[in-house]
Amino acid sequence: MNNHDTAVHMIETEIATIPTTEFPVMAGSVCRMAIFLAQRLDAITAAERDAYLKKVRGLELTRFVELLKGEAA
Repeated sequence: MNNHDTAVHMIETEIATIPTTEFPVMAGSVCRMAIFLAQRLDAITAAERDAYLKKVRGLELTRFVELLKGEAA
């Protein structure tokens, strides 16, 4: 695998934890750090970084809504 493929795999692996975690902010923080590190190392482009960050934020918000619904039920 080249650096780009390695970075993408690492980021996707971290992102996969958000839909199942009780603490999406903590998982999201790890994901964002992986994304920023990959971009700083020139393993992913700025456009890829932005797309991943949007995905992470969306997953965090979705998970929060799911958790709130569970608490309200």
